[in-house]
Amino acid sequence: MKKFPLSPVQITPYFDLETFMILSGQRRISGEQAKEIEHLWQQLFPHLRAYRLGQNKGYILIYLKPEAEETLLQEQASSSEQGHNAPLVAQSMLMAALLESVPEASLGDCAPVPEPNKILKRSLADVGLEFFSSGQLSVQYALLTKLPFRSDCQECFLKASCPKKIMEGN
Repeated sequence: MKKFPLSPVQITPYFDLETFMILSGQRRISGEQAKEIEHLWQQLFPHLRAYRLGQNKGYILIYLKPEAEETLLQEQASSSEQGHNAPLVAQSMLMAALLESVPEASLGDCAPVPEPNKILKRSLADVGLEFFSSGQLSVQYALLTKLPFRSDCQECFLKASCPKKIMEGN
């Protein structure tokens, strides 16, 4: 059975306030909010994983382990403003990790999802993830995209259901 070789990617993304503010739609945050966000970032970081699949051509996988999802659910259940911001902190972390590991991604609009195939599914199973035929991974906070990176909507498996494209059509 063919598989892509997996190589861990060492990443230490920094918190990008601008990215967080764009995702959250906020124009300003208080010092207290900033401390809470930093605390959550530190809680999530140990659960961040990144892998390169393949050699010259292949894929980059960045995700938060399921344990991070429990932390995020607890934050959301607190019904505080931080709870509302928790998923945005996770999304900011994934984006920061992508930009650190694939700097050219900063030139694109998004990271196209590859078409699920048997080789990719078998390869991801080696790190305990399932890649469904719908194009989703078995963890909530993750991204998987082709390398070398190209932000090309036509290559994206989810192009027909892309929220960005649906909103642009309105």
